[in-house]
Amino acid sequence: MRYKYIINPKYEALTDFIQALPQKFEKEGTMIYHSRNQVNIFMLSGEKIVVKRFRRPLLHQRFDYTFIRPSKAKRAYTYAMKLQALDISTPDPIACIEEYVWGLFRYGYLVTSFCGDPDVRILREEWEEHDALFDAVARFIVKMHEKGFLHGDTNLSNFLYHKTPEGYHITTIDINRSHFVEHPSREECLKSLVRLTHVRPALQKLVGRYAELRGWNPQESIKAVIGMLDHFERKRELRHKMTKPKGYFPLRRHMK
Repeated sequence: MRYKYIINPKYEALTDFIQALPQKFEKEGTMIYHSRNQVNIFMLSGEKIVVKRFRRPLLHQRFDYTFIRPSKAKRAYTYAMKLQALDISTPDPIACIEEYVWGLFRYGYLVTSFCGDPDVRILREEWEEHDALFDAVARFIVKMHEKGFLHGDTNLSNFLYHKTPEGYHITTIDINRSHFVEHPSREECLKSLVRLTHVRPALQKLVGRYAELRGWNPQESIKAVIGMLDHFERKRELRHKMTKPKGYFPLRRHMK
């Protein structure tokens, strides 16, 4: 078993802690999330450190991450460094760890600073309110797109906020599936908004404000995004029906 480490020079003092993380991960820290991936919180000198271990990939993905392309952990670390250089708020990237067994990639770990801000899913539940927060989220996404960053999962849960004297500060997380495009087209930008929420009124409000900020026709932009969402949901429903296990027909007794 061997490990590859990328440590942010800003956090060189944490080298010993980072190098010991793969052995500590299961035994120490406080787990705050466990589904496909697992996220643990560690306390270090009174500060919270977030460690995300991405789920173990399938065999073909292990070959992929070993020989062809960067792992999710490495992409997330690299993208976070780029976002900070672009003045786009995301938790401080501290380190990336890649674990290999018999020469093949097995696990990736991302280490970041802790951000305890709530996410903006409140917008889908109280979409008739929070105009200032809607505006802040729309402005943040416009800023990302204008700087060539297309978030790979623009779910509202991946945008965090807190109030400041100037308004709302927005931070983005879960960026490993994202893309950098020098001049994203209007279609690419609108397509990236589709997954914000399935709650139509909230989505329409966000897209409308986004379009206004870009100088685009709000109604045309809303129509385009809702159309893409409808198409996405139809495909998902069809895929669900096709993969749903077929039931067994009950035996029928014929009465004479």
